Amino acid sequence: MTFLVPLPVVMPLLGAALALLLAGRPRLQRLVSLTVLTATVAVAALLLFYATVDGPQVVAVGGWAAPLGIVLVADQLAALMLVVSAAVTLCVLVYSIGQGMADGDEETPMSVYHPTYLVLTAGVCNAFLSGDLFNLYVGFEILLVASYVLLTLGSTETRIRAGTTYVVVSLLSSLIFLIAIGLVYASTGTLNLAQLVDRLDALPDNLRLLLQGMLLLAFGIKAAVFPLSAWLPDSYPTAPAPVTAVFAGLLTKVGVYAIIRTETLLFPGGRTATLLLVVAGLTMIVGILGAVAQSDIKRLLSFTLISHIGYMLFGVGLTTQLGLSAAIFYVVHHITIQTTLFLAAGLVERRGGSTA
Repeated sequence: MTFLVPLPVVMPLLGAALALLLAGRPRLQRLVSLTVLTATVAVAALLLFYATVDGPQVVAVGGWAAPLGIVLVADQLAALMLVVSAAVTLCVLVYSIGQGMADGDEETPMSVYHPTYLVLTAGVCNAFLSGDLFNLYVGFEILLVASYVLLTLGSTETRIRAGTTYVVVSLLSSLIFLIAIGLVYASTGTLNLAQLVDRLDALPDNLRLLLQGMLLLAFGIKAAVFPLSAWLPDSYPTAPAPVTAVFAGLLTKVGVYAIIRTETLLFPGGRTATLLLVVAGLTMIVGILGAVAQSDIKRLLSFTLISHIGYMLFGVGLTTQLGLSAAIFYVVHHITIQTTLFLAAGLVERRGGSTA
């Protein structure tokens, strides 16, 4: 059933194009978005089933084999993340549609919301399915470009300021990631994850440590790991409630997912285990202390989000099967719970006029 593998990326992109063509027709846009995301959930569930029964489902896009071609891989971890992320994006979309109807926004909708939301979904799915580092970079950039638009919806001064900070930090992490990709390719001649497993072992230890450190730095910024997390509490709370919820639930977890992949697949052996444990501990402590000092619910939840990233990273740093299993379980749990908490905060803001 390998033909299913590209669909979680292709369907949202095609849906985004159709929704853009339907600008000014909100009911049709909503119908397209709901249909596409429901189909994406169904495909992701099928991929999880076949990945469990038949093993990883692999597709070389365009028939081009590695290292030249782009490879999409749906193993159990990728398929699980697809199911959870697709279900969360669908639920948040239903919430946002209900919120728009309650506010009367269906009469004067933002026509860019549905196309951008579907592009964000495609970027997240592409990152989870990526079988090579460059395509992972492309997935990050797709979801980040979409997130720039969603973060600044309404174009208020506060959102533009927060969006500027988010853009600068995201561009910095992307630049570090791109430099790391260039160094990896120059050193090994490939970016395919399966091929890198063998070729990275042949590199000198110092070079391997440099590549591992650069990838950890790039993914650490995206995952909001301390001390690279200062941007998050100032960016997320300013966006509309559905946008904040999907950001909190998914975007940082894509960074954690990338750390899990690289640390367990490309750089096994635990050379950075101590560093990961120390950083994870500091992330837990600083995040929760920041939450205690807040009087605004959204900022409080943003700091608790940072703290919980530390728990996920701690599981990776343990370098044991139980630790990794716990980290994956917590990622799935946190995606659903943190999204729900931010949606609840949105309802509090609606009823009370503020979350402070």
